[in-house]
Amino acid sequence: MLIAQGLTNAEIAAKLFISIPTVNTHRKSLLEKFDAKNTATLISKAIRQGLA
Repeated sequence: MLIAQGLTNAEIAAKLFISIPTVNTHRKSLLEKFDAKNTATLISKAIRQGLA
């Protein structure tokens, strides 16, 4: 998970050859799916589930 590596949305977008708004949309979707209020909680939950 690139978010867990501490990359910014712009860095993730450049790495994946997608736009920054697309990264924002995916990040928001992940926050909703994991029922996380912020990125730190998202990463914590993903690690607990063995996804990061």
